[in-house]
Amino acid sequence: MSAAPGEVQRIGAAELRAFIQDAGELKKGTLLYDGGQLLNLARHENKLFCDARGSGASPYKVTLVYSDAPAPAFKGRCTCPARAFSTAFCKHAAALLVAWARAPESFAVSNAAPPGAPGGENARKSVKKGAANAQALMKSGVEQVSTLVRELGVAGVAAIGADRIEQMEKLAEGLRENRLRRLSARTLDLAALLRGQAASGPQATGGRQAAGARRGALPAVAYANLMADLLLTARKLEKHLAGEPLDDRHVEELVGKTWKASDRKPADGLTLVEYAFSTRTTSDDFVIRESRFLDLESGRHFSEKQILPAFLAKRTEPKRSFAGEVLAGARATTYPGYPPLRLDFTDLGDKRPLDTGALEAVLARALPDVGAALAALQEHRKDVFAPDLVPVAVLTDTLFARGARLSAVDDKGEALHLPDDPALEERLAGSLRDARLRALLGDVGIDAALPILWPLAAIVEGPLGLSLLPVIEQGAAARTGPLEGSAWNAAAREAGASPAAIALGEVREELAEALATGLTGLSARVTDPLAERLRDLRLEKQAALLQSLPQKPEPADRLDDFIKLYQVLEMALVRLAGATHIDRAGEAIERVPTYESVAVARPDETLPPDEVARRRAAGAMSRYVAAVHHARYYASLPASELVQSIFPIWADGTATPTIARTFAPLGAEAIAAAEKALTVKAGRVAKLTAVRVLQAVVQHGGPARGEAAAMLGKVAEHAKDAGLRALARDALDAIDVAQSPGPGGAAVRARRAARMERVQELAKTLGAAPTKEERGEALKALAELGDLAALPALRRAFYADAARGVREEAAYALAQLGDVEMVETFVRRLASRGEDEREAKIAAYALGYLGDVRGLSELLSAYAEGYKPGIVADAIRAFGPVALAPLVDLIEAQPELAKRAAALDALKKMDDAAVASCLLERIEARRGGADLAEKAQLYLKLADVHPHSRREVATAIMAALAGVDGKEAHAAVKAAQRALGVVKRSK
Repeated sequence: MSAAPGEVQRIGAAELRAFIQDAGELKKGTLLYDGGQLLNLARHENKLFCDARGSGASPYKVTLVYSDAPAPAFKGRCTCPARAFSTAFCKHAAALLVAWARAPESFAVSNAAPPGAPGGENARKSVKKGAANAQALMKSGVEQVSTLVRELGVAGVAAIGADRIEQMEKLAEGLRENRLRRLSARTLDLAALLRGQAASGPQATGGRQAAGARRGALPAVAYANLMADLLLTARKLEKHLAGEPLDDRHVEELVGKTWKASDRKPADGLTLVEYAFSTRTTSDDFVIRESRFLDLESGRHFSEKQILPAFLAKRTEPKRSFAGEVLAGARATTYPGYPPLRLDFTDLGDKRPLDTGALEAVLARALPDVGAALAALQEHRKDVFAPDLVPVAVLTDTLFARGARLSAVDDKGEALHLPDDPALEERLAGSLRDARLRALLGDVGIDAALPILWPLAAIVEGPLGLSLLPVIEQGAAARTGPLEGSAWNAAAREAGASPAAIALGEVREELAEALATGLTGLSARVTDPLAERLRDLRLEKQAALLQSLPQKPEPADRLDDFIKLYQVLEMALVRLAGATHIDRAGEAIERVPTYESVAVARPDETLPPDEVARRRAAGAMSRYVAAVHHARYYASLPASELVQSIFPIWADGTATPTIARTFAPLGAEAIAAAEKALTVKAGRVAKLTAVRVLQAVVQHGGPARGEAAAMLGKVAEHAKDAGLRALARDALDAIDVAQSPGPGGAAVRARRAARMERVQELAKTLGAAPTKEERGEALKALAELGDLAALPALRRAFYADAARGVREEAAYALAQLGDVEMVETFVRRLASRGEDEREAKIAAYALGYLGDVRGLSELLSAYAEGYKPGIVADAIRAFGPVALAPLVDLIEAQPELAKRAAALDALKKMDDAAVASCLLERIEARRGGADLAEKAQLYLKLADVHPHSRREVATAIMAALAGVDGKEAHAAVKAAQRALGVVKRSK
């Protein structure tokens, strides 16, 4: 219905989506209207007005302005915090439009805009009143938090019910709207923690389970940490609201502020290298796109962020990544805050490609050792309001794998713990294979009372020089909370923490339990034993403070000193649990051959590959210890056996480095073996191993060097396999750089720099493009480019892209480029086929495409279960001769599988001579045995897929069973005769 001039057009409920594009805001607005949260509905000329109830004391003022040119449209204005983002419709404005669509008769006609309405005549007059109200609302919010902490501190959590937790969640929402950002976040975290505990306890009364909340007993340390943070923040804000000014850094961290350009400090002459880029969505539905930089001039860390509501992010051009570039002479303004300082560029300066010189400058600006990183953390943590993490770049040249946890070790043998995260192990392995670690860049913080480095990127040195490689996403540094009890003790011991650190951690944990129980029960019987243990650790003052607490008659009066003591003990624990020392040259340490920068505790025995695979599948062995066992095992085999057993040994990606070293001096014998692997229809990994062998022969020198180099050149130019071509090109480049350190090597680096520029351009699009179609096109282009430098970007897309289709294509691209580091990941996903069928199907395709024998066992298990028989059979067939013997073993164990067309089809597509040879070996091994007659007909059925194998196997069976009596033997001989045409087949 059209509107008269100066009036608001009537609309129906079905037309709401035409004006409110964001379905989420429309849904929220509908719920507000249905819940009766709108008051004082009014209409004046072309404007609609209302008051909307919020969590604060005063309602929000909402206005909708209608215009009919160039097309009918509504523009929303509101006094809620969402106004800062200039959104067309916050949820309150959406609710007002819902009211106009459903019940226009409920709007009173006004002669003027209501007082205080956005855009109204009285708006300017209401500014001072609004500021006063805002301060009053902040003060009220701080008081509510103080009351909450005091109540919980005195009484404990035992009486907390679902209704109280819901009140806390509403309080958190109100705190955020009133700009108490830190209190809001911590209150919400506390509510989630308590909801998780209540959901599994006897007092559970329903309600939703908070995402990430831990079921079972309350995590006392996590609870105490939140309580301490809430109390200290509330006390600081109380002083601020009473007139004490806040440092600008604390303003940004505690309450937030829209910083104008005039508030920010200029930063000139920056030379920035981006070492991490991420896109993540917060729990309150904001999209954050962030670049992390290191300044080559000062060594300082900076951050550029784009922060938008999720609905607005869909319509906004995303910030770009600067990966692979150096921003020389950049200028910016910086926001107040903690490292990494957030900046806003005013001039990007002169952009140039990231080269060896820039990476050498990064190394020169990095902290020299682990001790310096720990000192930076301790200095940072002195400010209790500082963020949990501090950015560092630190020189480290070794990773030490102790159990499931890795430590970064410097040249003095001092170690800084890395998080216990399987994804981190996988991504570091992808960066460190055939490369030497030089430095890690990331965030240092506290986890389970241990100083932890969450690496975001690594600088490694490979055959072609220095590279900066991403490790994990920035969002991955988020933790679920400290470990508790025996879990904490196990983690601390495994990480090498000292007995004193473990003892202090246990004391702090018991204090956390006391706080959760309630300070009313804090008696001398509780504090005296703990104080004695503190004195044993030479913490006399802390022991005296602890013993003084029960002497205060009012439990509420104990809270501040209790929290103070708890915080002081955290800093003492950080010092005690700091760096651990690793004797890098000790006999108990062994370097991992496949990863020269990784060391492990020396295994007492050497295990065969099948046992290593079993322990890896059970989670009882790290990939690095597994690599040591593989290297030992294959190194123990004579070269003659390696030559004769190209399959399956050459198809094991973990054996490649050992095979290359073993074959390097064998010359012509090595070339013959490599040629066989390259020409036989086999899986990709065997061919990749052949390329490595040829490279090793060339680098070793000798008469065969020229022939090996010529074969490499043919593969680099003519191989149909993109991954094979890429690996051969890299091998030739590495040879040229090693043998021509002067102009020849420079020419190779220049050529590779041009290719790298294209890789980086596509990688940026893959990492940051807003649509899955754009990211998918970039991914395909990277795969077609066939450059191994694309592997880090492809891995990141596989692990982190929001679109399943992009992740699927990334898996195929990684397999196409022969990324053997992904084999175990694909195996795990195939093993989880009952949980995610599509991911398992992708994994099956990728494993078949790679052809690494480590994936064959799980493929055979899936095949035996009847899981996607066509897909799995194709994957098994792609392995070539490697899969033949295991597949026949499986069919022998389960003869009913021979009835499946997919099984016979897999054999049909394998080399007929190989099929015949495999079956003839089994007939010969069973000659004279009681079970030959039983197996003979099965062998004939399998051999029937090829005329050659059918004749060979039938002839062998007749010879082996000649003169053997018995019904089964006679039947087998007759079947063999039919196969040879001696006896006609029955119709």
